[in-house]
Amino acid sequence: MPTESANSLDSVAVVAQLLDELAAAPAPMGVSEIARALNQSKARIHRNLVSLKNFGLIDQDQATEKYRLGWKLFQLGERAGVQSNIRALAAPYLKLLCETTGQSSLLSIPLNGEALVIAAVDNDSNVSITVKPGNRPLPHCSAQGRIALAYATDTQRERLLGGTLAAPTPHSLVDTHAIGLRLQKIHEQLLEDAPNEALTGINVVAAPILRSEKDLIGIVAIVGSIQNIPHSPAGAMADMVRGCAAALSTLFGCDAYEQRGIAIPPEVRRLMSGGK
Repeated sequence: MPTESANSLDSVAVVAQLLDELAAAPAPMGVSEIARALNQSKARIHRNLVSLKNFGLIDQDQATEKYRLGWKLFQLGERAGVQSNIRALAAPYLKLLCETTGQSSLLSIPLNGEALVIAAVDNDSNVSITVKPGNRPLPHCSAQGRIALAYATDTQRERLLGGTLAAPTPHSLVDTHAIGLRLQKIHEQLLEDAPNEALTGINVVAAPILRSEKDLIGIVAIVGSIQNIPHSPAGAMADMVRGCAAALSTLFGCDAYEQRGIAIPPEVRRLMSGGK
């Protein structure tokens, strides 16, 4: 049988990234916007947009000439959602995380090497720190972002870590060598935090949801003040975050946490067994 050429595989990758970008956008996007986001030429992006439009996968607004996802993709997404709905599966674990840690809990999914927040459960205190769905934390200086980077492709990492990296605070990690070491550590410990990196006084602790050792499908996290979530947390909070991520990974057939000897807390086990 003939093998696929490198060019054809590269074209498939661009199309996949293009659709991901349109899916995450709050409004229709123009050719120039998409080209900048994907670091591709306008001509190449336009060719792909025309092809996807011809197949009914995207629509073009006649007034603005901008593009959005098409109805056919919605139908395909509905079918995929029936088979694997990570948001619904994660909902009880996000609730448990919020209740047991006292912090807001988050669920993100990987998107072109970045993390996209898709669900959040806010704590009930008078001052609640949270991240709204639709937020895309900076890849290099956020807990969710670095987890997404750790499981991204080499091409995605090169794109996201190329050039000058933004530093929202003096504590933001911007040294690419140091970032690389953190990414290796994520694979070993299945845990990451980012105290004072995205915003001074705030920390996030996150753990990956895996379908296999190399296949990231989601990220569970808690967010709160540095006073409540200290740097490199140990004990109950870290255990609960990793425990929920481990339980969800198990639902998708991955035993990476078990292989590393990471225990699942009793509260999470009870939830896994239906509260018994």
